[in-house]
Amino acid sequence: MNRFRHGILYAGPVLAYAALIFVVSSVAKFPDSTPSFFGADKLAHFVEYYLFGLLICRWFNSLAKPFFKRHAFWLTSVFGILYGLGDEWHQSFIPGREASVWDVFFDGLGTLAAAGSFPMLRERIRALNQAGNIPETEVMHEQKTGHHH
Repeated sequence: MNRFRHGILYAGPVLAYAALIFVVSSVAKFPDSTPSFFGADKLAHFVEYYLFGLLICRWFNSLAKPFFKRHAFWLTSVFGILYGLGDEWHQSFIPGREASVWDVFFDGLGTLAAAGSFPMLRERIRALNQAGNIPETEVMHEQKTGHHH
């Protein structure tokens, strides 16, 4: 795969998601229809940065140099946490918004959880893809006989 296509497939989603976070952080006030249960804001930060962390870790694991694969957990964690810090700093300049150490904390937790779970999720997806590639005749034979090859 050439470098441009690789960048679009792996770095592109990271940059697009980072831009989305920036745009959402630029909104002065959210509608009153957002969930209002206790901790909803912190859960939203965790989920937002968990998804971001998965994209970042996917990107680092796709790079050709072994350094990036070997250190993907730490690189993802640092990248995601620093982006979370920058995002909160950015929010401090938006009227109606404020920066929060707790938001950075939950951003960081989401990023760490993503970096930690990425290898397991990747292996699970590979296993599901391989299971889906069994020729139809073998699947039919297994269903009839109950034997697995």
